Amino acid sequence: MQRPGGSSGEEWERLFKQGRERFSNWSSRFGGGGGGGGGLGSVGGGMRATFLFGALIIALLVWLGTGFYTVDPDEQALVRVFGRVTNVAGQGLHWHPPTPIARHDTVKVTQVRRMEVGFRSTPDGGIRTDPVEALMITGDENIVDVEMVVLYRVSSISDYILKVRDPGDPDRAIGDRPDGRTLKDVAEVALRGVVGSRPIDDVLTAERAVIEQEVKNGMTRLLNAYESGIFIEQVQLQPVKAPEQVQDAFDDVVRAQEDRVRLRNEAEAYSNDIIPRARGDAERILNEARAFEAQRINDAQGRAAEFLAILAEYSLAEDVTRERLYLEAMERILPDVKKFIIDNDTGGDLLQFLPLDTLQSSQASQSASQPQSQGGPQ
Repeated sequence: MQRPGGSSGEEWERLFKQGRERFSNWSSRFGGGGGGGGGLGSVGGGMRATFLFGALIIALLVWLGTGFYTVDPDEQALVRVFGRVTNVAGQGLHWHPPTPIARHDTVKVTQVRRMEVGFRSTPDGGIRTDPVEALMITGDENIVDVEMVVLYRVSSISDYILKVRDPGDPDRAIGDRPDGRTLKDVAEVALRGVVGSRPIDDVLTAERAVIEQEVKNGMTRLLNAYESGIFIEQVQLQPVKAPEQVQDAFDDVVRAQEDRVRLRNEAEAYSNDIIPRARGDAERILNEARAFEAQRINDAQGRAAEFLAILAEYSLAEDVTRERLYLEAMERILPDVKKFIIDNDTGGDLLQFLPLDTLQSSQASQSASQPQSQGGPQ
């Protein structure tokens, strides 16, 4: 602000004097300065007015200084002026008009938060089960104890602060924010809906990963419909178990199912080992049979051809061929037989070829063994 013929410093000095004079007149009007005070009274009133004016300026500066705020790297700040959103501030030092004109709410938007469903972690490291949340009915009407951990973060600070009115969750020290009672109810609804549509075998062992994904999708759908500003990072099912009253029976069922899977795997491994070997043995036997078949056929054909050749020779010289066949037969038979040839030159008596010495020794051994077998203690 600068007027013609004067500097900006002079202008500020003039305005300050005018303000002090007006404040002095106002303070003298309400401060008891009467008409007969004299010069001392006017001096005292001026000092008091100057002091009050300075205090007012300092208070104004302090009030304006309350509009400064800092946002950390993992945070965002939602700024509202007279209740209307004007800015979403990121990391750094910022300023907005002080309260009650404007206000800001700072939220950690990169922090992954944790919510427990069906149980609570205690400060001493233990776990306390909440049966009201944990007990659920499966699709085949069995009761199971299902516990779950939900990991989430804030995706929209404006929706997170403004769009949902929540009663809060005192157990987790959460006030009027949608990750209080709203998030817990959404998690229970999604989890009970998925568990209630599946048999108990899926919940216990077989389809845990599929159930986690379905619960996450159901929670995301509901939270987006509420415009809660919450993004579900992950859903983790804890070990599903039966109520304590029937826990032993359920453990037996689980062990039986594990044994069934183990035996099935062992049977498949045995099948994968024995079937190829059996097929290999079958193929080997077939090949040996084909080779034997070819050998026998070739042998039979050779014998037939040999017989036909002999028959042709026999038809040309019967006596010679007959004697040759007889001699060839004897050559095949006699080499393995102990034989004696007797003719008239050797006497023609068979007794000389009997093994008499062998027979005598055999009879003597038999007679010596009989008294020993008949004798004994009297």
